Amino acid sequence: MAKRILITGAFGQLGEAVSQELQPHFDLLATDIIIPNEYSYYCPVQDLDIVDRKRVYEVINKYDPDIIVNLAAYTNVDGCENKRELAWNVNVKGTQHLLEVVRVKKIKFIQISSDYIFDGQNGPYDELAIPNPINYYGRTKLGAENAVRGSVNPWVILRTNVLYGASSISKASFVNWVVRSLNEGIHIRVVHDQWGNPTWTGGLAEAIKMAIILNVQGIFNYGGAEFLSRFEFAKKIANVFGLDVSLITSISTEELNQKAQRPIKSGLITDKIEDVMGLRTYEVDYCLRKVREGIIV
Repeated sequence: MAKRILITGAFGQLGEAVSQELQPHFDLLATDIIIPNEYSYYCPVQDLDIVDRKRVYEVINKYDPDIIVNLAAYTNVDGCENKRELAWNVNVKGTQHLLEVVRVKKIKFIQISSDYIFDGQNGPYDELAIPNPINYYGRTKLGAENAVRGSVNPWVILRTNVLYGASSISKASFVNWVVRSLNEGIHIRVVHDQWGNPTWTGGLAEAIKMAIILNVQGIFNYGGAEFLSRFEFAKKIANVFGLDVSLITSISTEELNQKAQRPIKSGLITDKIEDVMGLRTYEVDYCLRKVREGIIV
């Protein structure tokens, strides 16, 4: 009998990839605050706001999953500085609401986290690196991690960074912003001093699937195979999509004057997940071609 898996935040960019990756293998329930009207559903769907503790109990008790994959999060980094209560309620309290039910019903829990739990002074980071968030978004993601790590039930934390992918629902990604801007002939400014290993959502969805199949536990990093600056990433996007690279101007993080501090030298070392799960990581150009072709997983 197939495992029953409940996915929160299922209609974001990552959620769509995870739903497609898991659907052939498991019995899924896809949940989110808003259910899109025009969407080809791969599984049953249900509205769920994880901030609503009562609703969390209702939905989970009715579906009775074996595993919860928590993708629900407030991810606007600058918005988290301005809306701290909202950010904490979604990212920490929402996770705690899910964990309360997990504890009672003996459900395994998979949490998606971020390299923003680190300060970005000496990345890339492995799983044993000491967290030190420098913005409120990072603080909430670390708070959620701590809640998960305190659970008596089996859990997995998958840390990632700079997510991008094809999606029929969500258009909010760095790749979409670069492509849309350059297609319209708009000059864009991209920082040359923020580093990471951008992560294709299809690859992360595969990692989530393997974490379930292999029944692993603990903290794992997953990211792309290349460490590069946002400026270099933007140029690769332009080249793969056949757009004008000259429209991209390199600037420093300080010049951008963002509300929230960003980790500068960040990203994640993926040796552990490659060794334990036998996963591969993907080159940026390969993943961008998938996105250009509209391939989600």
